[in-house]
Amino acid sequence: MSVTRQSNSSKSNTSRISSLNDKRKPSLSTIKSNESLESSEKHKFGLTYTEVCSKYKTRPVPWVKCSGKTNSIEILGDRMKADEWLAAMEALSTDTSTHYVRIKNKRYTEQLSKNYDTFCSVAGAPKNVLAVTTLYVVRLIATSIHEVLINTIALVCLELENVLFDEHALGILITGIDTNQTLQHLSLAYSRIGDSACLTLCRILRDKPNIRSVNLSGCCISRKSATSGLLDMIKKQQVKRHEECWAHSLRHRIANPDIMHGLRRLTLNDNAAIGDAGIADLFESLKDDYYVKAVDLQNCGLTDRGAQLALSTLMINDSLVVLDVRKNAAISSAMLEAIMTRLYENNVKKTETKQWKWTKLGRENVFESSCTLLN
Repeated sequence: MSVTRQSNSSKSNTSRISSLNDKRKPSLSTIKSNESLESSEKHKFGLTYTEVCSKYKTRPVPWVKCSGKTNSIEILGDRMKADEWLAAMEALSTDTSTHYVRIKNKRYTEQLSKNYDTFCSVAGAPKNVLAVTTLYVVRLIATSIHEVLINTIALVCLELENVLFDEHALGILITGIDTNQTLQHLSLAYSRIGDSACLTLCRILRDKPNIRSVNLSGCCISRKSATSGLLDMIKKQQVKRHEECWAHSLRHRIANPDIMHGLRRLTLNDNAAIGDAGIADLFESLKDDYYVKAVDLQNCGLTDRGAQLALSTLMINDSLVVLDVRKNAAISSAMLEAIMTRLYENNVKKTETKQWKWTKLGRENVFESSCTLLN
């Protein structure tokens, strides 16, 4: 009996110790928050962010991430509240040394909540209204990014994905892009900026040779943007490059088109309203363009007619490394295979092919491509 009692007592003590250990174990959210905080403390932005959080009596959240290794800031905004956005954007607005800034929302929202235009209104909004979809927060983001763009000495990559900017916020953002001289990659993917803002942006970008790649996937742009803004941007940069080549020839030098500044990649995926008519003039212009290396046109409403235009461009211009027309349901498999075959023939012996093969934009890929172009 004594042995049995000792055994039961031992089991009881073991279960109590186990229970105490379980209570002491931090939750997954606490672990992530601590990891984010430790990483932040190694980055200049992280130190500023921690100070601003103390100022507003809030805590750094794990959805605001920064890395000293890649010199990047990434904000996943779906779960952030008004006070968390205020702290993050105030800290970001003072940053001048980060290479990559990315603000992304994973949830798809149909429209902007324009009734919430002040901090108090957002703080008191119903739970089903995400702070990042309110007018106050998107303008806060635009203002903060504007400050970064006009003051930075290091920003290379800016990605604002699935952020529903209104016209006023887009105006602030585009003004910052116009002022900036360091940016090389710009993504407004799935921010649904529309034709009007796209045309304004293109008028700015055509005089920005520092920008090498632009991603306007899912931006609700149509044939109007393609035939006016995007085409004019490519043509004007083409003229400037020809002038640069001519200037080199006067000095008895041979210009290397691969090291010239200007747009190298244009990504327009998931803009189904562009269609064949929208890309016809664009492909015609690319026949004589030996500077643009990649054009992404997945799910852009193209048919076999548009695919034939793409193929005829590749037959003349063998400098295009990527011409991606996949996921266009109206393009036949035979035509798609012909395009892929021609691309392979054009690039099989080129050493530069690898740097343009990626189709999903990412900070590491953009940085690697930008460094290669700068060297």
